[in-house]
Amino acid sequence: GTPAPGPAHAEIRIEGGKVSPPPGWLEVARGQTVTITVTSDVPDEVHVHGYDVTADLRPGEPATVTFTAGRSGVFEVETHESGLVLVQVAVR
Repeated sequence: GTPAPGPAHAEIRIEGGKVSPPPGWLEVARGQTVTITVTSDVPDEVHVHGYDVTADLRPGEPATVTFTAGRSGVFEVETHESGLVLVQVAVR
């Protein structure tokens, strides 16, 4: 069979209410490990929809969420307080 793909990783910064890089897609294979690291200039919480994975954001400190992409579909990763969409994870 084909080997399982390696982990997918995204690094995201939030400064002055702006997401960098601009929100886009992170395409992953089902079963792949996904790690998203977010650094924010304000306190907030990162939430991965559909997987109910969260991490607290503290100003200037990177926060990481990690999950296994076990379900196919498109899942938004956003901040709770400010409602910013950070990335959309497309699981195939």
